[in-house]
Amino acid sequence: MDFLYFVIYYNHNMKKILFTVISTILFCQTAHALDVVYPASAYSKINSPATFFVGAVKIGDTLSINNEEIPIHRTGAFAQSVKLAPGRNEFVLTSESGTKTYIIERPLLGGNYKPAVFHKYNLPMTVEVSRTGAPIRATAVQEGINRISHFQKGMQLKTVGELGNMYKVELSPSQQAWIAKSDVKMKAEPYEKAFLFDYRDRETDSDYIYEFALSKKTPYSITEGDIMTLKIFNVGANDDNTAIFKITLNQRLMGYSLEYHGDTLVLKIKKEPNLKRAKKLPLKNIKIVVDAGHGGKELGAVGCCRNYEKDFNLSISRYLEEDLKKMGANVFMTRYSDRYVSLNDRVKYTNEKDAQIFVSIHANSLHDSKNPQKHRGSSAYYYYDEARPLTEAILNSVGRSMNLNIEGIKQASFAVVRNTSAVSVLVETAYVINPYDNELLMTDNFRKKYAQAVAEGIKDYVWQNQTRVSRHKHKMKFEKIS
Repeated sequence: MDFLYFVIYYNHNMKKILFTVISTILFCQTAHALDVVYPASAYSKINSPATFFVGAVKIGDTLSINNEEIPIHRTGAFAQSVKLAPGRNEFVLTSESGTKTYIIERPLLGGNYKPAVFHKYNLPMTVEVSRTGAPIRATAVQEGINRISHFQKGMQLKTVGELGNMYKVELSPSQQAWIAKSDVKMKAEPYEKAFLFDYRDRETDSDYIYEFALSKKTPYSITEGDIMTLKIFNVGANDDNTAIFKITLNQRLMGYSLEYHGDTLVLKIKKEPNLKRAKKLPLKNIKIVVDAGHGGKELGAVGCCRNYEKDFNLSISRYLEEDLKKMGANVFMTRYSDRYVSLNDRVKYTNEKDAQIFVSIHANSLHDSKNPQKHRGSSAYYYYDEARPLTEAILNSVGRSMNLNIEGIKQASFAVVRNTSAVSVLVETAYVINPYDNELLMTDNFRKKYAQAVAEGIKDYVWQNQTRVSRHKHKMKFEKIS
């Protein structure tokens, strides 16, 4: 029998340790009868050409959907894709333990949909950002990886038109962008240029710091690479009203932040740790946040055997914490127990700890249009280019040590990897809605080995550059281009 354990609660009056233990075994304990996990109700509306049924039956039972027998895993779990015709679809699931009927409505095609039309203003208008973290986008689509920057509350922007629920923003005479109408409020005052009074660079033990004193908050963007390029827009006395700075790195980029402190724009680039090769403590002085995805009221994906993603995430994260500490890392956990932690709080905690690495542990699911029988194994996601090497190192390590399909690395705009100042990656360990992967996740040995593989991948990433580059060899080169 395997155990998923939660942790450790300290009574306010006495240091009494309470362990909450959840037992899972290598068959579906809830499957005394036909148990359908998804769809969650007997009637649902799904706008997709296909969906799937996920759940479990009593071991030894058979199962058919509309009189067609479907395969059952040895744990009793099943996952079966079905097609949806426009309109009403009826599915009858029959096993030795019972029969259940599901009605799924797929919306009919048609309607009077009209695409939004761009409206250009006769005169520019001024808007003010109404919430910190509002994204400015390269296209008029409120999703995906089209974000240019994230702006703080109070920044004013010059808008030149609108398209649907988006404003078109003029960053400079030659560069435009888009922002959601819901993220700004109209201002009656005219839009004015900013002025750059001064700029300087300095360093601390942990950071290279670049400060730009401006007359007001004004838009900016930054590109990553061996040469980082910072553009500060709408700045008078500069070509194209854009002040451009280039910073030539003498190290690998290992986390940075860019934000206004008052009207001063501050760029902090974290120094690459000065590691001393030590067999026992290869991650000494490295600060790592381990994030067990979901928790509390947020279950995450529900597995075939009605097990919860949040529990698998916590178990693997606890093993990962243990392995990283053995390597000498300073490890911080966003949650130690089955409790809800918001995405914003996970980001805030990571930034407060000034972590160099952030790893979020999850288990995977699928959209309705995908077939859960055809998707197995691990994938990992990053948002900023600086995190791609870490993502690759982790999945390469998992591929070497685990008998597991590797789906590969992907770029995605997840909040926890987009808003943290650490080098950040989100790992999808396996699919909870695939019967074979679900069985692996229920196995304590798998969870333990997976955590070890992630820890080894982090170690590989940290040491990739140590023999080639020394951060003491030369200083960063910082220069104003225009």
